[in-house]
Amino acid sequence: MLLNAHKDTYVKEFVERKLLIRLRIFFFIIFVLFDCIILEISLNNINPLLSVLAVFFGTFFGFLFVRRKRIFWHEETNTVIARMDKLGIFILIFYILFVLVRHWFLEHWLRGSEITAFSLSFATGSMIGRVWTIRRNIRRRLKEQNII
Repeated sequence: MLLNAHKDTYVKEFVERKLLIRLRIFFFIIFVLFDCIILEISLNNINPLLSVLAVFFGTFFGFLFVRRKRIFWHEETNTVIARMDKLGIFILIFYILFVLVRHWFLEHWLRGSEITAFSLSFATGSMIGRVWTIRRNIRRRLKEQNII
């Protein structure tokens, strides 16, 4: 499982179903994007070093922008849940603006298929950062409750 629980603990019982589904979808998207990056590198559309740099840069942004959802322990249902707060909405708006101007900004340094490959690499990195941080926050909440 994505949360690496102990064998005798069923973590799925203590995490909101929507949050688990979101994690699985993100994990699947990472693998699909990673395959696309490998294809772009094999077609020589992007330098592998530039692709790795974009993944690291995207991972940093993934760590930064995962804050859109506040992950906390819900006492009534005894589960870890995620909800958006006011700061999360502000970060989401900023992130959408960044996504909209990303291609315009990158056109100054990259051309044609390089922009696509760089964007795929950046998206993969951001998904990795998001999954990593969501997973870490879920595990932190479960440890606070002495579940894992």
